[in-house]
Amino acid sequence: MPVGEIRDVFREIYGRDPEVVGIAPGRINLIGEHTDYNDGFVFPAAIDRGLAIAACVSDGPSKTYSVQLGNAEEFDVADVKPGFTETWSKYGAGMGWAISDLIESKLPNLNVVVDSEIPIGSGVSSSAALELAFGVVWNYVEKLTLDNRELARLGQICENRFVGVNSGIMDQMASAMGRNGHAMFLDTRTLQMEYVKVPSDLAVVLCDTKKERALTTSAYNERRTQCETAAQYLGVRKLRDADMKLLDSTKRHLPEVVYRRAKHVITENQRCVDFKEALRGRDYEAIGRLMKESHVSLRDDYEVSCAELDAMAESAWAAPGCVGARMTGAGFGGACVALVQKDLLNPFITATLSVYELATGREGDAMSCIIVDGARLLEA
Repeated sequence: MPVGEIRDVFREIYGRDPEVVGIAPGRINLIGEHTDYNDGFVFPAAIDRGLAIAACVSDGPSKTYSVQLGNAEEFDVADVKPGFTETWSKYGAGMGWAISDLIESKLPNLNVVVDSEIPIGSGVSSSAALELAFGVVWNYVEKLTLDNRELARLGQICENRFVGVNSGIMDQMASAMGRNGHAMFLDTRTLQMEYVKVPSDLAVVLCDTKKERALTTSAYNERRTQCETAAQYLGVRKLRDADMKLLDSTKRHLPEVVYRRAKHVITENQRCVDFKEALRGRDYEAIGRLMKESHVSLRDDYEVSCAELDAMAESAWAAPGCVGARMTGAGFGGACVALVQKDLLNPFITATLSVYELATGREGDAMSCIIVDGARLLEA
């Protein structure tokens, strides 16, 4: 939605102009899945499927309206506690809660309109974008001078302690710190990052299975617990600090499922490092091999894929112009990401979706994404 339109919707609902409009992008992760909460490496990029927030300070409780979803539960940012609601307003409330705790001061309530182009449930992190958008708005309204890196950290606190999902910081960092035309090689332990330009002849394509993501909070947290168990067996702080030699030397002492979870994380970290060099060197053969190995590992060792994701990845691998493809996001539904030669983009999309529908009976979707900058104000 253009800025003028979201201002018009805001005026219609609240009877006045917004004080600020902010945006935050969704993200695609090229490689490095389920490594961030293990202090590992990830390789996301912010994409042009994002959301906008128009807001002003409220005289009463915070009110949140979504163009796509309608009204959500009202809240008073000074009084909210974890678990207060299951509606989407928990992301805004949780961000306010996290910021208030940091600054040890009461934030004002907001009247908000949200307009999103992020496909919900497809694994491109609408929740992190919502957290970051609320963050940049409150940052402006209260003149807090927090930088985007700090807002990303607060977004993770919101996700972990308020929403109750023990995720890593990848999604928030990608939404906060994206750079136009570049993917982000991120060390989630140190938050050091290295931007690598995506070759101009490649398109980044989101291949949506149209199967809504079904990875529950309990399943996500279970995998994190399994990784922590593996780290304890191996005598390391996090699986980031282990290698396959150490894992294999301890294999007989590990439950089989815990071994496989650790194997995925350890090998995925190495794939991330190798992918950085392959992308920088435009080694398309290595890029394709690494993305395929990542998907197979997520399918077999981490067990977060599903029939639809497998079918979409396999359809993409066989399509013209495909350099590489894999599932992206937490799993059990959602989407795959593919790197595709731009001059074969249309044949790739046609072939991928046709084969996918034959395999699953589902009509998927595919969209070419532009890599963009991170969360920011549009106007004040």
